[in-house]
Amino acid sequence: MAGEYTRTIMAQPHEEPSDGLTRLPLFPLNLVLFPGQDLPLHIFEERYKDMIGECLEQDSPFGVVLIKEGLEVGSPADPERIGTSTRILRSEILDQGRINIMTKGERRFEIEEIAQRVPHVVGRVRYLVELEGEGCAELVPQINEEYVALVRNLTALTGGYTSRVDIPEDPIELSYAIAANLDLEPHLRQSLLVTETAATRLFDLIPLLKQGNEALRERIAKQNPFQGPRLN
Repeated sequence: MAGEYTRTIMAQPHEEPSDGLTRLPLFPLNLVLFPGQDLPLHIFEERYKDMIGECLEQDSPFGVVLIKEGLEVGSPADPERIGTSTRILRSEILDQGRINIMTKGERRFEIEEIAQRVPHVVGRVRYLVELEGEGCAELVPQINEEYVALVRNLTALTGGYTSRVDIPEDPIELSYAIAANLDLEPHLRQSLLVTETAATRLFDLIPLLKQGNEALRERIAKQNPFQGPRLN
């Protein structure tokens, strides 16, 4: 039987050298992770089992980066320059050393150089400063309305309903929460991740939110074409 190991880890501050660069193990994947987003992973390759084992032992983060060229499995892939560090919250050891982990995105970073490619990729990265930008106050009311609709549509898609939707008050957190919940192609998610300010990200998200809500409403209608208005 598989041995189970689960623990919850509190995030610790990153130690950064005087040049502002940090060595960070990198996990190139065909997905984009946003700060604050949960990401479950199943680890089965030896190189990544070793990497995750080290992160668990040292209570340290690793970086998730979208693959620019190459594959998830096999030879090291070339990653995009900007990714998100993620912290392991829980882990479960399975048969043959495989590991299930639940992680949460923490901070955006930019890869300044690749310091190591074998057995897994390690980068020297610079953590990026989050900027709110100008114009958030004007964008937030419209964004909030569409975000509430998005959460309710996503819930309705699985047959549920929610009367209360928690909306992040911080525009930066709000922009990442919306981006994380939209079903977008990886290259489009990457363009949102690299956007410098929350104001620009929110502005870019408005049409995507509207399109996403329209697509969800169509899917909900197809699932239940006889659904009428809610009476409660």
